[in-house]
Amino acid sequence: MRAHAVDLAGLYTSEHGRLKRLVGRLVGNRAMAEDLVHQAFVKLLGQADRDDFANCPAYLTSAARNLAFNHIRDTARHAEVKLPDAEFHEIADTSASPEIIALYRCELRRVLHAVMSLPPRRREAFVLNKFEGMSYDEIALRQGISRNTVISQIVSALTDLDRLVGQR
Repeated sequence: MRAHAVDLAGLYTSEHGRLKRLVGRLVGNRAMAEDLVHQAFVKLLGQADRDDFANCPAYLTSAARNLAFNHIRDTARHAEVKLPDAEFHEIADTSASPEIIALYRCELRRVLHAVMSLPPRRREAFVLNKFEGMSYDEIALRQGISRNTVISQIVSALTDLDRLVGQR
C-alpha cells in the first residue's frame, strides 16, 4: 500500500503539469483544467487496487482527455445565448395576438354550432371519430351499424360541415 502512495506522489509530480496544459488547451479554462486533472487522478486512485501502475501516464492522459471532452459536450448542451436588450426586444412575439385569439374563438364557435346542427347519428359518428379518436370499426360496433355506413356518415358530416362553415 505504501508503494502505491509513493508511486502516486511521483506520478502526480511528473504528470500534473503536462496534463493540465493538455486539458487547458482543450477546455480553454485553467481552473476547469485543474479540476479535470484532479478528477483523472481520482479515477486512477479508484483503479489502484486492480491495475498495474506501469501504464498510469497513458491511463491518466486518456482519462483527462475524456473528462475534458465530456466537459466541452456538457457545456455546449447547457449554453445560453445572450442578446443585447435592443436585439431582444426586436424578436417577434410568436404568441397569437388578442385579435387572432378572438377570431379563432369565433371560428371555433361556428364549427361547434355546425357540428351540433348535424343529424344525431351523423354527429355521433363524426364526434367519436374526430374528437374521441375511435376507429370506424369501433364506431360501427358501438352504433350497431356496418363499417361502410360509418364511413358514409363521416364523409357526409364533413361535406355538411364544409357547406355550413363555408357560409359566412
